Amino acid sequence: MAIEESTVSFWSLSPAQLAAQIASVANGDTPASDEATRAEASLLAAEWQQARDLPNATFEDQETRVAQLDSLQKRIIEVLIGAGPRP
Repeated sequence: MAIEESTVSFWSLSPAQLAAQIASVANGDTPASDEATRAEASLLAAEWQQARDLPNATFEDQETRVAQLDSLQKRIIEVLIGAGPRP
């Protein structure tokens, strides 16, 4: 799935859609992304999957997971915006 036009609201994407978008950048499917952006996208995609796979054993674990996913979501969206089509 290539990144669509810049009017895409990344904040409205589901976790699965966000993962697909960052994987697209990591795989080099976006022509505007350079090697550093692809490397960062690859790392973020792996961290995103790892955070989503964490067990929710306690309330504190759940809080930690939510905070980690929120932080990753913000960074992923920054990368997606930066890797989007250029005028």
